Amino acid sequence: MEKIVPVDEGAEAFVELLNANGVEYIFLNPGTDTFPVQEALSKFRALGKRAPKVVLCLDESVAMAAAHGYFAVTGKPQVVFLHVDLGTLQVGGALHNAQRGRIGVVFCAGRAPSTIDGNVRGERSAGIHWIQEQYDQGGIVRNYVKWEYELRSNAAIHQVMQRAFQVAGSEPTGPVYLTLPRELLMEKIKSVTIPDVTKHAPVVTPQADPAALSEVSEALLQAQSPLIVAGDVGRHPGAVASLVALAETLGARVMTDAVRMSFPNNHPLASSGFGGVGAFKDADVILLIDKDIPYIPRTTKPGADARIFHISIDPIKNDIPLWVFPGDLFIQAESSKAIPALNEIIKKKITAEQKNRFKARARQIAEENEQVKKRQHDMAMSKASQKPISPQWVGHCLSEIMEEDMILVHEMAGAAEIARTKPGTVFGSGGSSLGFGLGGALGVKLASPDKTVVSLMGDGCFVFGCPIATLWAASVYKAPFLSVIFNNQQYHAPKGGLGIRGAYGKDSYSEKTGVWEGIDILPSPDYALVAKACGGWGQKVEDPAELAMALKKGLDQVSNGVPAVIDVRLESPNP
Repeated sequence: MEKIVPVDEGAEAFVELLNANGVEYIFLNPGTDTFPVQEALSKFRALGKRAPKVVLCLDESVAMAAAHGYFAVTGKPQVVFLHVDLGTLQVGGALHNAQRGRIGVVFCAGRAPSTIDGNVRGERSAGIHWIQEQYDQGGIVRNYVKWEYELRSNAAIHQVMQRAFQVAGSEPTGPVYLTLPRELLMEKIKSVTIPDVTKHAPVVTPQADPAALSEVSEALLQAQSPLIVAGDVGRHPGAVASLVALAETLGARVMTDAVRMSFPNNHPLASSGFGGVGAFKDADVILLIDKDIPYIPRTTKPGADARIFHISIDPIKNDIPLWVFPGDLFIQAESSKAIPALNEIIKKKITAEQKNRFKARARQIAEENEQVKKRQHDMAMSKASQKPISPQWVGHCLSEIMEEDMILVHEMAGAAEIARTKPGTVFGSGGSSLGFGLGGALGVKLASPDKTVVSLMGDGCFVFGCPIATLWAASVYKAPFLSVIFNNQQYHAPKGGLGIRGAYGKDSYSEKTGVWEGIDILPSPDYALVAKACGGWGQKVEDPAELAMALKKGLDQVSNGVPAVIDVRLESPNP
């Protein structure tokens, strides 16, 4: 029920509205325009009133990445509060990741005061207030958010804030942007209206059209080689069991990526790899569920006669300007509703002969996958004593220590080789900006204080993740996690893009001469010392025989409340 709450100024109204929406944390990087909210928080605590906790983030991108991780675990829109245009710019790639990862964030920023000499509380009081004003501050992020708005009156603050939470939390979820002028935060007011939050809830997601699902079921039941490609299904943990049931009923191969745990990657029907050429080429029916980029047309294409079905909350990806993947049906639906409904239709239609045929197909796929896993295991073991250390050996050692309930946060494809069987135990960014692994792990740990969090990243990602800011926060806010750096002392992605397997092929001068301009990170910094400087524990590992013990020590440190970093020095792979 709507109610009126007494407050003294706009910033206090803002905090009361956060309380009404159940906000637990404000991920804050402050400036001269955020202090009214900071003062309101201090006042609330002094008076014994409820208020969100502050996580001080020493870099803006860490604030967004941590909010990203927290939302990924809880599904509740998070609040990031930064300063004017500069903080908005500095958040950079972390906002891109939130957009592409469909992360609900109410991204707030101050705005340079617009009043100058009118004796208004909060008006311009320093030279930077002229420097920081831009013609269109919201334009900085308009490409990356679902909605943006500037608060114009405290009389509407309750409506504006509720709109922000409703849009951020409605599927497809995503960030919204709200600018808050300092004069309004400091404006004297007597009360704020607190809306009935239940009257402004996120939208109810659509169920799939039964006729469309019936057509999909017929195709799957008649298929000789069906392929299920699962993307972000694990955003809805309850959908994972339904997807497993669907695959097992059909005896269908399942391909997935490691942004979420959408299908157990050690399941007999789980095939590793993104966009596998063979699987797509051989499939006569392809079911794509919550998959943004189904395959890379330059290297992988379905067969000409394959039937393709898309099921997603956004099946044609409205926020990706050029998205032209074909399909026989594009079905807009919440996958956690559509998959169980598809299962029920198939159960009613399936015949005894089909069940037997599908079981035989499942056995064949399981045998093929077991051979692949054996080759991967043998490859890792063959490199057990290799110096420099191989990535395969690191993956093997991690698999040995990763328990079922531990949470894996990552920025690398190698995470797919570590067995994950439970929903909510794998989180990637969903975007393409590096640096998520540290801040994301911080947010995941804050949202899962009783879980052990392990974050995997390359050395470039570690630097992009602002390690001083993140490890400091992990130490101060008692949110320890283990970071494992796959340190190959180079930017491997651009190296692969131009070398013998990349755009220039055998004509690459970089490849011919062995001189890779702007690629090598040599000499490599000692990242373990960075951890120690921030109140954490760190170890550099160069001997493969020491890796297993180092990982155990790192986990012991985390269990004792200390952030830990293991800097694993790898071979420098060919592109």
